Amino acid sequence: MIVHDHEYIDFSVVPQSKGMSKAGLIFIVVGIIGIFIMGGLSVCLSGYGHVWPSERSERVNLGTMTH
Repeated sequence: MIVHDHEYIDFSVVPQSKGMSKAGLIFIVVGIIGIFIMGGLSVCLSGYGHVWPSERSERVNLGTMTH
């Protein structure tokens, strides 16, 4: 069957990607920065409000508990 030139699909050329969009790249960078900020805040604020052992914790002798 004879195909017109405008209908012919050329499979010898490999399509090339245009790459990642700027919005996608910005989203990834902001996400990674946010991960490090949350990690830093977790480390810096981990001692806030924590006293060990707690003065209000219940003192239960585990050796005298019944099953």
